[in-house]
Amino acid sequence: MTKRRRRVVIKGSSLPVLRIVVRDGDASALRKEVADTIENGRPMLAEAIAVLDLRERQAREVGAREIVDAVRDTGVRVAAVLIGDASERDLLTGLDLPVIEAQSPQQATEQPAEPDLAPAYLTRPLRSGQRFYAQGRDVVVAAPTSRGSELIADGSIYAFSSLRGRVLAGASGNASACIVASHLDAELVAVAGVYRIFEADDLKALGSGPVSVGLSLEADGSERLTLASLAPSPYMQRR
Repeated sequence: MTKRRRRVVIKGSSLPVLRIVVRDGDASALRKEVADTIENGRPMLAEAIAVLDLRERQAREVGAREIVDAVRDTGVRVAAVLIGDASERDLLTGLDLPVIEAQSPQQATEQPAEPDLAPAYLTRPLRSGQRFYAQGRDVVVAAPTSRGSELIADGSIYAFSSLRGRVLAGASGNASACIVASHLDAELVAVAGVYRIFEADDLKALGSGPVSVGLSLEADGSERLTLASLAPSPYMQRR
């Protein structure tokens, strides 16, 4: 007897989730900072699930409800709100949003765990409109990716072919992740949520040789993407 295929099932998902992190700041400038940041990040938010992360606030001069309203006013569809203090739950009632209490990065005793699984391998071309997600691991890219494609890894990305499209490493928050490519021709790159959109002149300045992309910490505590040209290697030839 053939078992009837269930019409409704619950499964895990490899969809990317981006955190909109709001830290302490001037209440009078909140809406402008939120609007500017989200406007600059539209390319990343376009096809991702967005959650609002309020766990990194300390002074808390701006109320949690006011932050949620500011983000919603930009048109971003927020899927949930992350809080580190249970007392904020009552302040967020009536929003028709899941409120999830979770440990904040400051409370964690170590950096996000680096992937300890064997790397994933991308051996077929990634076409425009396609997405490849290496969940919980690094990815080794042995085939070209096209403009309009999306390559995501919770760990690092090592590409031995031309890397185009949107390329996101450290997607789960691993700030030690990096991108190494024999030839970088991407529209957007990101590491642990810090991103950069490349224009034609930016790519031309990089040259045609191998490059690396990683995060560096500024004196004021902010993070920025650092790009560096690498010495040519016989194992990193452009294809």
